This record gives sequence, structure tokens and C-alpha cells, in this order.
Amino acid sequence: MNPIFDLAVSIIYYHVGIPKRDCRAYCDIMKRTLHKIPFYPVLFFIKTVLQSGGIAPKKIHVFFLYFFRYLLLEPFRLAELYIYQKKIAAHQIKQSPIFILGHWRSGTSHLQRIMRLDPCLSTSTIFRSVFSDSYYLTESWLKRALNLICSTLNIHHFIQRTTMDLDLPAELDLALCAMCSKNSYSWGHILPKSFSRRVDKQILLRDEQVADAWIEDYDYMIRKLSYWSKGKRVLVKSPGDTARITHLLKKYPEAKFIFIHRDPISVYHSSTYLWKTIQRHLSIHEVRKEEVHDLILSTYQLLLSNYLEQRSEIPESQLVEVHHTRLQQDPFGEMEKIYSTLELGTPPRNELAHFLQIAKPYNHTNYSTPDELREKLTSRWRFAFEQWPE
Repeated sequence: MNPIFDLAVSIIYYHVGIPKRDCRAYCDIMKRTLHKIPFYPVLFFIKTVLQSGGIAPKKIHVFFLYFFRYLLLEPFRLAELYIYQKKIAAHQIKQSPIFILGHWRSGTSHLQRIMRLDPCLSTSTIFRSVFSDSYYLTESWLKRALNLICSTLNIHHFIQRTTMDLDLPAELDLALCAMCSKNSYSWGHILPKSFSRRVDKQILLRDEQVADAWIEDYDYMIRKLSYWSKGKRVLVKSPGDTARITHLLKKYPEAKFIFIHRDPISVYHSSTYLWKTIQRHLSIHEVRKEEVHDLILSTYQLLLSNYLEQRSEIPESQLVEVHHTRLQQDPFGEMEKIYSTLELGTPPRNELAHFLQIAKPYNHTNYSTPDELREKLTSRWRFAFEQWPE
């Protein structure tokens, strides 16, 4: 069959949603060739925005930031794809990844930042996640230029409330979004009207074919990090993984898991701040405060209840649970616990001591919790209060 015809049919089948069993050959052709089409990410991005609720009038400038990001980096994306794709696909992961689990604002970023002090580990950074499709060719110069701009203009990280540094660790799922994978739940932060649907589809993975497509994309990004770091063990943080243990174990049966938890009421307030900040700086949609409240309530319940259901699948020597407060109060003790339980060898004590010496103390925000809200959270998330009491 004519390859151009194959490609055209595969694109049509793929986008109109014909079941995979009816067009597997076409979908396979599409998957191998679609990302090699020049400016495909630009077209994919526009299509995704239009299908997910369009653009809020006040957010047109945010839309164009994403648009020009994809447009300007397209030559580097294509070059990296042609130079490295086969090498990455052929790369063998010798050490199973370590996955950090936990709801957003439970301390996952802080834990990732401490764990990445280990010189034996590799993890995704802000730069590698935002420029996941081209960082092999751009990290040496573009990261330096952007960090210089951030330093000169005194730009701060608007979520972690620290000085912006593109070497700060970041979610791996964001990397899927940046490479225009439709299997990323991070599209739900850019397009929050679609967040609930994406939680159901890309986090809970109820559809087997969606789950297979997601793990294939995820594995590619993990291989990419491993190949770039010359075979180091990869440390992965994406809160959505908290509900995807079954699928991760199927792909990486010897993977290690660190689950971090925090007082649920603190998680609620911090998540509210997170959503407010995301909407201000990253989202193309605008959602009401009441909708954000409902999103937080339902997502926390789904994520943590699925974790409890799947936790028993993890062998005892491959899982450790950490409390956010204890990690802050006794980082050395908690790191010893993590490394001992997971048999990771010697923790990076010297690196941790230096990090704690130069790190600025985190300023905790004191939130007030009305009685009605406290009662609602306690009732809705009772299972979490009982499972992980303070």
C-alpha cells in the first residue's frame, strides 16, 4: 500500500477515534511517522486546545507563549528525533527506576530535591521537562541563557516560591505534555476544564489501550533520562503515579517506591494555592473557585484510595512511606530509613549536609480553616486521616 495513503488513513482513524482493534496497523504507522512530520507539535497543540474548551479571552498571551515555544524549537526537536530516537529506544535500563508517590503538595518536590543529591541518580529537571523533546541539543546553551535571564530579572519559581533555577527537579509527566503526548495528565493543568476527564483517563487508566500507550511514552522518557546520564538509576516524580502502581510494576517489577504523605488539611490549602498559581501563570482556561474546590476533593480521594488498593502489590522491600513533617524535622534520619528499606546503599550525607546549610528555610503559610470546611474535609477524606494519623 502507498505509504502516503497509509499515513493519511492512520491520521484519520487516530483522530476520529476508531477502536484500535479495527485499525491497529494504521495506528502503528501513525505512531512511527506522525512525530516526524515538521511542525506536528504546533498542530497537535492547537487541536488539543480547541477540543478541550478553547482559549479564555484573558489567556491569549499564555496560548501564544506555548505556541511560539513549539514553533521556535521545532528544528531542534526534529534534529534530536532523527539523531537519538533509535539509540534511546535501544537503550537498556539496567537499574529499575525509583518512583516518588504522593498527592500534589504533599512534599514530593522536596523529597525529589533531596534524593537527587545522590550522584548515582538521574531525574527530570524543569528544563528537561519543559524542553523534553529537544534538551539533548539545547541544554548546554539554552538552559544557561534562560537561567541568566531569570537571575538578571530576579524571576522566582511561582509554585515552589524559590529563586527560579531550571535545574530544579520537576514532574516527568510534564515532559510527556511538552513532547505532545496525548497520554499526559499535565494537559489538565494547561486546560483545567478537561482536568477531571484526564484524571479518569490518564491517571486511573481504566482503558487497557490507553494504559499501554501511556506506559510506552513514559518508558521512552525514562530511557531518555537514563541514556543521557550514561545509565544512572532514574528517579521519577509524578503525583499521578500514586494511582498507577499496578501498571508501573507490570513494566518495572523491581521498581522502588517512596510514598510521602502530609496532613490532609495542609494538602488542601496548599493545593488551592497551587491551582490559583497555575491558573494565573500556566492555564489557558479559567475555572471558578468552586470548581477548583471540587477538583481537589475528588482528585485527592481518587489518588489516595487507589494507592491503598494497589499498595499491597508492592513487595515489602520495594516500598517505604515517609511523613512530610518528619522529613523536614529529621532529614538525615528519614534518608537513612529510605536507603536502608529500599537497599539503595549509602545515602548522600555530605551532599545533604551542604544542601541544608545553604538552603533557605521554607516559610510555611498559616492557613485558617473554617469549621464547616474542616468538617467537610474530615468527612470526605476520613480514610486518609485514619490511615496516616499525625
